[in-house]
Amino acid sequence: MTDEVKKRVEQGIEQSLFERDAITVPTNQVQLLPTDSVLIQHEVSTVQLNAEQQRVVECPPSIPLSVRACAGTGKTHTMVQRAISFINVHHIDPKNILIVTFSKLATEEVIERVTRAFGRETDLPMIKTFHALAYSWVCRSWKHCGLGQRPSVLTPKSGELALMKQVFELILDSKRLERCVRKLKLEEESSTWDDVLKALQTRHQELYDELAQTAKVEAEKIVKKRKKKKDMKPEEVDAIQNEVNAKRSFLLRQMCYLKLLGKKECDLESRWIGKKSNNRCKESLELVRKARLGSHDYNEYPFEDSQVWQLYDRLQRETGRIDFDTMLLLFAENVLSDERLAKQFHERYTHVVVDEYQDNSQMQALMLKRIVKRGCLTVVGDDDQCIYEFRGASPGNFDRLKEEFAKKNIAVQEEVLIDNHRSSKNVLTVASAFLEGDKRRHPKTLRPTKPEGPPVEVWECSSQTQQAKQIVAGMIKRHEDDRIRWKEMAALFRCLKMGGNGSLTTHLQKELAEKKVPFVVVGGKSIFERASVRDLVAYLQLSIRRSPNDEAFTRSINQPPRRLPKDKVIPIIKEFLDGNTMRKEGDKLTSITFLQEAAKVMVEKNVGLTTSRHNALSEFLAQIGTYQGKLNIMSLPDLLKYLWKETGLSEFYKTKHKVKASDNDEDDESDDEDDQSVGEKEQETEEDDDDDGDECGDESDSNKSGAVKPALPKSVVTSPVKARHAEAANPYKVERVYYPEEISLLIELAAQHVDDWNKREGILRDSKSIPSLLDHTRKVVLENRAAYALESLPDHIVDEIVLAPAALGRSVVDEFLAGIMLQHSTVEDQPHAFADDNKVTISSVHRAKGLEWSDVYVPYLNEEFLPTSCREGEVPLRHVSNCNAIIGGKCDKECAAYFASMAAEERGRPEERHLNEERRLAHVAATRAKEKLVFLSVDGVYSRKERKFSSVSKSSFLDNIREHVTIVNKR
Repeated sequence: MTDEVKKRVEQGIEQSLFERDAITVPTNQVQLLPTDSVLIQHEVSTVQLNAEQQRVVECPPSIPLSVRACAGTGKTHTMVQRAISFINVHHIDPKNILIVTFSKLATEEVIERVTRAFGRETDLPMIKTFHALAYSWVCRSWKHCGLGQRPSVLTPKSGELALMKQVFELILDSKRLERCVRKLKLEEESSTWDDVLKALQTRHQELYDELAQTAKVEAEKIVKKRKKKKDMKPEEVDAIQNEVNAKRSFLLRQMCYLKLLGKKECDLESRWIGKKSNNRCKESLELVRKARLGSHDYNEYPFEDSQVWQLYDRLQRETGRIDFDTMLLLFAENVLSDERLAKQFHERYTHVVVDEYQDNSQMQALMLKRIVKRGCLTVVGDDDQCIYEFRGASPGNFDRLKEEFAKKNIAVQEEVLIDNHRSSKNVLTVASAFLEGDKRRHPKTLRPTKPEGPPVEVWECSSQTQQAKQIVAGMIKRHEDDRIRWKEMAALFRCLKMGGNGSLTTHLQKELAEKKVPFVVVGGKSIFERASVRDLVAYLQLSIRRSPNDEAFTRSINQPPRRLPKDKVIPIIKEFLDGNTMRKEGDKLTSITFLQEAAKVMVEKNVGLTTSRHNALSEFLAQIGTYQGKLNIMSLPDLLKYLWKETGLSEFYKTKHKVKASDNDEDDESDDEDDQSVGEKEQETEEDDDDDGDECGDESDSNKSGAVKPALPKSVVTSPVKARHAEAANPYKVERVYYPEEISLLIELAAQHVDDWNKREGILRDSKSIPSLLDHTRKVVLENRAAYALESLPDHIVDEIVLAPAALGRSVVDEFLAGIMLQHSTVEDQPHAFADDNKVTISSVHRAKGLEWSDVYVPYLNEEFLPTSCREGEVPLRHVSNCNAIIGGKCDKECAAYFASMAAEERGRPEERHLNEERRLAHVAATRAKEKLVFLSVDGVYSRKERKFSSVSKSSFLDNIREHVTIVNKR
């Protein structure tokens, strides 16, 4: 036990996990004021509100309130004032107020404003995203939610894809087994592969012997191809024999299937695990995503699609590795549907405020419906800025909320904020004109509070190169003549990449670089998607005892290289796992469900691997054990530094960086490499490129950007964290360890996480009221600690009683890892990261939402670019319950037309919905400008896919704004 832990134990620090999660402490430094000062005097007395804002603030909290707040009308400011009114006027305890936001960025902004308004860190409302709120409650009640393990979040895209591939492998194996069972006329419900092989051996001894011998020979050939060593030691011969046996078992099952079914090759493999399976996995993930967004049922899909979806959900629950949609469903359907848990939640949060309500999906709407017990709800948003329909958002959310309360005979008070304090009159006129074609739009008109300003212009250019030159020339002129700072200018693209056209920002980046104009590109990979960070995070996940993680294990097994190529070794471990589901520990049999557990058994029994691989795997597992021993004695920042060095990742990436620098490899398009652009690129987290609006068109083409990509500047530093953490106990602090920029930032984030954790502990220690059950448990154990051998207690007891108060152990690491994964649940990450840098911003419109600049340039006002064409994903169709397609036949109920008419009646035809969202995107782009707004069009673009220039037509949106803009020929 460390000195810090002993010190904490002596002080008798006692606090429950439940209460720790229930308090939000902002990351910025704010002076602490006395906690008994409940009223906020200074903010209310000085703030100025217009008539509409005043009505919002003064609306009684017991009345459900719907606020449509147009762009630039002070939405967040008004929302904060309403929360203050709850406390000052209606005497509601701040801890009973829940503010739910759409993104992490919005959460941080609201926290900052609320903290500044309240003037203190304690007694604040709870402010969280939907996903963070769901995760905290699912973690508390994961057993009640039916999870087999304490929950952890699947890495978006890669983790979800890996799990879906596992689903496909299980389905392939089950289909082979099912056909063999039917052929041999065995009991279909309970038969296993062992039953099939035994039946084959009993009924067809000669055939079985022939297959067994062939499988053995083929296995030996496969193994011997990799081992041609002479004078092998006996143990090496045994290891090879063990590998032969494992391979023989796998091949025997395959051959058994082929022989019994009379086939020359497995007709199922190409469909489920062949070269095309990766695309099919992505299609299945898309099916699951859209089905969940639409609140569909398993039984609305054909058997095979339903089977994939159900197995995907089942594996998540069994392993505890859940994606974001599952997290929301568990919270809504398991936590809030349970009478006891729902009562706890509703007693804690009596008043709810929801930001960016137009961006809520149906799942979030279901969640919100169960969050709000009475009518104490305020929703704020702008249906004219609903630009995430592909995620399930809908501009009709406000109307549906009104209908939902009407069913309960409760009237919703509706308010509209239209006074724009950001943009000039000319900018607002054009922005509003974009929306005129939307027949389903709720009518409202932005009211300017600023003068007319300069006219909005549309520059017509001949080519992409000329477009870039005109933008940069315009920026330089404004900078030199009007003293507009670089940071007050932005170029906003509908998409950063588009199918065969590749990167749309390349020409602009090159021109800015040539003219020495500093700039930052908002988009691309976040630090959490960098290969180096993902490698280090994988090792951090493996350092948690009794929490196997197949994704982390697979990623780390040969990173850095250790003679364990994962494309060779992982299949062998999976084969072993398929045939060995139990292991003996003392007198008990325990199940083996994870790769790490199977690998441990293989090492213990010395089976399945050659000597060199056996030794390498044994050493790797021993290293994991060592890392797990550090979890409870090292602070999180020090643990990350320790893992970075001891795993060999530091030297691996140092060498890789040197090689990359010497080769000047600017065109590396590896999936794990950093996708950097000219200048310094702002890093943002994205769940999916298309989902963030950064990419449009064919994914295979859009992933191969034509942009120039120099390496991110990196440095060798002695300490990547703040001075106080550099001075902490660290055996490597005097050594010069290579830390890439993203690793330094990750460690700084860990240091900040520990600081926030310690603050929470201090605040809770000072503000305790009624002790919880866990508090009493801690007290008993701490008072009798001499009589207990703490190391013999269960991990979670030691973690909660001794380690958590000292900011050590699994709870701290779990929350940090969850925070990293939750970054992917939002469509923005940190657009303000470079707010203090004087640089031009290049961004997609999606990522620019909520931000503002003096000058905004919007390139590619062309058809197929703005607006883009409608791209409805091709996913399997839904079917009614009595349709033949449900049982594998052809659709006989015209289901496609039926469901299409239902969707069209509710939300409009797909083409209509898409075009209206494109209108809103143009509106959002325009309302980012405070003074100068310029749209640009081109006569032609170069297609990398077709390798030729193609002409493009002007945008149909030009007809909406033509009478309000000045068209300038820049050809």
